[in-house]
Amino acid sequence: MSFTDRAQIHVQAGRGGNGCLSFRREAHSPKGGPDGGNGGRGGDVVLVADEQMIDLTQFRHAVHHKATVGGDGEGRNKHGRNGGDLEVSVPPGTRVFRDDEEIAVLGAVGDRVSVARGGGGGVGNRAFRSSTQRAPRITVPGEDGEGTWLVLEMRLPVDVAIVGMPNSGKTSLLNAVTGASATVAPYPHTTKEPALGPLDDGFGEPHLVADLPGLAADGSERNGAALGQLERAKVILHCVDASDPWDADERIALVRAGIAPYAPERAREVIVATKCDLEDPPDGVDFATSAETGEGIPELREALIEWIA
Repeated sequence: MSFTDRAQIHVQAGRGGNGCLSFRREAHSPKGGPDGGNGGRGGDVVLVADEQMIDLTQFRHAVHHKATVGGDGEGRNKHGRNGGDLEVSVPPGTRVFRDDEEIAVLGAVGDRVSVARGGGGGVGNRAFRSSTQRAPRITVPGEDGEGTWLVLEMRLPVDVAIVGMPNSGKTSLLNAVTGASATVAPYPHTTKEPALGPLDDGFGEPHLVADLPGLAADGSERNGAALGQLERAKVILHCVDASDPWDADERIALVRAGIAPYAPERAREVIVATKCDLEDPPDGVDFATSAETGEGIPELREALIEWIA
């Protein structure tokens, strides 16, 4: 199943339990007073950032999430139980939107936010007893819990994003720079979801490098693209295949147009020629590299560490 970084879900908090209408009926007290208890409150729906979650794929089918209702009040002044909160696990880095407005960000493992509040419990007739109202037949029903549609968007903590035309050597560059072992094949669109690798800055701090799929051969965005993961990138490595006879400037322009809706203005763009063991690099590139021979890889790695550390 492919990587999913955006999902829509419906959350429904629990309804509050109803208040109880009851009067004591005991042998020694045939005309006992009101003893109806209150209803319990409904459960909340809570989103929790869970390190076991890697993306939002599970929400393709698990769309509706409902907390439990509160228990009704009972006679003998017994109050209904509160409904249990429903915890919904999401990956760290998830942003939550309601009606196109961002309402929460769960950035770190363990972050939690209530997105639907349970309804209040109703009131039993015991609460309405007074000196002038000895046998009240009044109760209050429980309140409905909140229900709403939410949009979830997950953003990986990507420091370096690798982009380019299909089959431009992006995954091979990722593996060479980070030591990752992502699958490489000699045909376009091998990468169906972001391939990730760590880049150690020498101080024990790993920085995330991602090969992002998403562009078709004409530079348009493919279905299921992961280009939204560019949003947090500090550096964008733009791969240009040195062995491709197509004009490099045209390829660069197409990719820039394709990623423009997602690329942050503050990110540094670096043009990297790949497969330079097969052909001389085109003019105007910042680094000439070959994942096969290692040409230019140490220099590129050192520059990345300097830019992102």
